[in-house]
Amino acid sequence: MKRVRIKCSPFTSNLEVDDDLVLKLHVPYSDKEVTIQINPNIQDYKEKNDNPGAKIRQTIVTTPTDETRTLKFDFNNMRAQKIVVGETAYKIELLEIGKEEAEGQRFPYFDFSVSRE
Repeated sequence: MKRVRIKCSPFTSNLEVDDDLVLKLHVPYSDKEVTIQINPNIQDYKEKNDNPGAKIRQTIVTTPTDETRTLKFDFNNMRAQKIVVGETAYKIELLEIGKEEAEGQRFPYFDFSVSRE
């Protein structure tokens, strides 16, 4: 099991890569529920690819494909979901929704556990 945190902040990316999965924050989300898109592949992503002195962070473009899955989670009815990507089954479970401070503001985050079945 791996714990994955997706943040909704202008200072960080709103996607995380785990194993063969790309987990991206999607709408709607709130302090009680969250929607994520799961993409089974990635073409080019360099984590923490900022250049010193640059005023623009890297640009991320995501394009849904026929393999993209959109999953909605909440703590009452849909805390955990299973998906199959290729021949691998994964269980994704919502662990926590909270707020984290950055640059004097509070931004939402969403913690998940991702495990192979």
